Amino acid sequence: MSLTSHRIFTLTANWKDNDPYPLQIFGESASGPVLVKLDTEVFTLFIEKDKNISFFGDVHNIKEVPLKSFEGKSVKAVYLSSQSSYFNFRRYCQDNGIRTYESDIWPAERYLMERFIFGAAEVQGESSVNGKVTTYINPQIRSTGYRPSLDILSVDIETGVDGTVYSIGVDYTGSSPYQHVYMRADHDEVISEAVTYFSSEASMILKFVQDLQKYDPDVIIGWHVIGFDLRFLVKRCEKLRIPFKIGRGDTDIFLEDKKGIGTQARIPGRIILDGPPTLRSAFLQYKNFKLETVASEVLGTGKDIASDGGKVSEIERRFKEDKLALAKYNLLDCTLVTEIFNKLDLFNFSIDRVINSGLLFNKLGISTASFDHYMLPLFHRKGLVAPNASDLEREDASAGGMVIEPKVGHHKNTAVFDFKSLYPSIIRTFKIDPFSRLNNETDYVRLPNGSKFSRTKHLLPNIIENLLERRAIAKQENNYSLNLATKILMNSFYGVMGSLRCRFYHSDLPSAITETGHWILKQSIEFFENRDLDVLYGDTDSLFVKLPENKDPHKFSLQTASDLNIYLSQLIKEEFSLESFLELEFEKLYSDIFFTTMRDSSSGAKKRYVGLVDGKLDFVGMEYVRSDWTELAKKFQYELFENYFMQIPVEGFIKNFVEELKNGKYNDLLTYTKRLSKDPKEYTKNVPQHVKAALLVNHTGPYRLKEVSYIMTLKGPIPIQNEVGHIDYQHYIEKQIRPIADQVLRSLGKDFDSLEVGDQLSLF
Repeated sequence: MSLTSHRIFTLTANWKDNDPYPLQIFGESASGPVLVKLDTEVFTLFIEKDKNISFFGDVHNIKEVPLKSFEGKSVKAVYLSSQSSYFNFRRYCQDNGIRTYESDIWPAERYLMERFIFGAAEVQGESSVNGKVTTYINPQIRSTGYRPSLDILSVDIETGVDGTVYSIGVDYTGSSPYQHVYMRADHDEVISEAVTYFSSEASMILKFVQDLQKYDPDVIIGWHVIGFDLRFLVKRCEKLRIPFKIGRGDTDIFLEDKKGIGTQARIPGRIILDGPPTLRSAFLQYKNFKLETVASEVLGTGKDIASDGGKVSEIERRFKEDKLALAKYNLLDCTLVTEIFNKLDLFNFSIDRVINSGLLFNKLGISTASFDHYMLPLFHRKGLVAPNASDLEREDASAGGMVIEPKVGHHKNTAVFDFKSLYPSIIRTFKIDPFSRLNNETDYVRLPNGSKFSRTKHLLPNIIENLLERRAIAKQENNYSLNLATKILMNSFYGVMGSLRCRFYHSDLPSAITETGHWILKQSIEFFENRDLDVLYGDTDSLFVKLPENKDPHKFSLQTASDLNIYLSQLIKEEFSLESFLELEFEKLYSDIFFTTMRDSSSGAKKRYVGLVDGKLDFVGMEYVRSDWTELAKKFQYELFENYFMQIPVEGFIKNFVEELKNGKYNDLLTYTKRLSKDPKEYTKNVPQHVKAALLVNHTGPYRLKEVSYIMTLKGPIPIQNEVGHIDYQHYIEKQIRPIADQVLRSLGKDFDSLEVGDQLSLF
């Protein structure tokens, strides 16, 4: 053992009940993986000080602590040395009417948060080296600044209709780049540096595991890599009775199915980043999240085998007749994922999310956990313990953001004004947080919803201030990933405080934020109207304002935003004696904008409009940007508004488009694609069109059909992999063209049925 120190970035943490050092945290350092093993951080919870627990014998320790509950009751800390004793003690308390506090915080989370560690830490103490891993036993640990350089392994498998693994492809980007395909065949042979044949499935998988341990990646990535690739490999290894130890230290992978979330995976010492959920967490949107679609949009290239009805048969053919072609396809799927992650900077984005939230990678996206990471240590230092998240009484949910009904129709020169980070700015300005609510008799401010908060005793406003400064620096440095990660975290705080899963929940918190937001928008509307400016629409943090015709639109809008900021600052100072941190920005100018009506109504539709910005069409909430409409509908809507904004009569365009549709010009745009929530055969009462199509698919393979693409014909919905004929053009006219056309025609005092052709007969 030697006294050393390492700067690490936390990767994973797990608990081993039977280990003398049960809490184990893996981190990445510049010199390789580091394992921190601890016996000092046991399961910790709190109970009221006067409660007697002497009859429960499995308590590691009890301490008097200078802490109180939110209700002002003194508490004591209870320490339990194993997970089993922790569960037993919670059950004991529940059975005996003893309330526990913070008994839903796991040791690793408490260990990191109480030391204010946000991903990066320095460990110092006696260490030993075993292979590639440096191990510390109960070291000193403190927060520091360190950004990791991660070794990445992209994994993809190909499977057969017989439920076995045909091949495993890997793309390793680290200190020694490595690409390989492990392929089943009727003999063992090294074909090339990139392809090896194996005579058995078991030997193929074992070699893959051996090489994975050799290259020792920090991160495993893939496309549905958790729910498909890793899950499939785990099941095959169980079937073949071979180990699948892909964690550091030859540890197993742990899979868990969670309702509403899907399969979750933990690999000690390694991070798993799955393509689609990682993209969604970055608010990236595509037509769909198939690898082929995303690769085409991001990289300008696609897969080697298209994801259509012929994919399964082509994989089977290649495995039997052209294994090297299958290897090429398998490896391409790996490299496409690597390139997508690199092109979209998703590794840095994930690291920045850890740095901002303090959470381990497998907890990213759990907003309540990041809120705990910030708030609990600060509450403890203020002498308070928090309740369990499940113990709070829930009240009615707060009102949502204010939405002003749009003024239907076409408008020229419309400026969009947007409040920069409105809800975080409201929190910062009006001192809204759980601690200021608990201290709301101390120098309080009463907000528009009637709730009170302390001006001087608060925590969250300072956190918001620091995050806003971090985001401003990120913007200056064009650091998109840090900017986005910070924005996501800040905006989550409002939702967390109104969440039923938040231990700090109180109805005053979300309602104070939303109703103060309403008040701000109302004051802003009054400001605009007093200047004879017409507010056409408003939504939560933005206002659409029609500009005067005799003003330079950009110069006027910038000056108006500045004037409103001054007005609100003065108003907030006068009414609340607070400094305003609200900032209205001039976001963009629509030279033309169209607000549509709700379906079968004359009222304006909220969050649905299309406009021209710098000569380009911008659709919000319309069919053009929705995945459940056909490409036909999207093409029609786009060209319809091109004509409309160019003041070209749309009646002729609509008639011509319909005729071209009926003549087969758009046959390649008629496909519907829908997800299946269960096996098609399980639908018994109501069988929607996409399920009828799915029942006609000759689906083979170990997993159920999860998506179907089909075309409507005179015989009903037919999947695209079947022979499609006799297209039902009238269906597409009625369901895809008519509702879009009527949005514009009704604003002109017409409707779809009023269109006529030269012989005065109805168009349809």
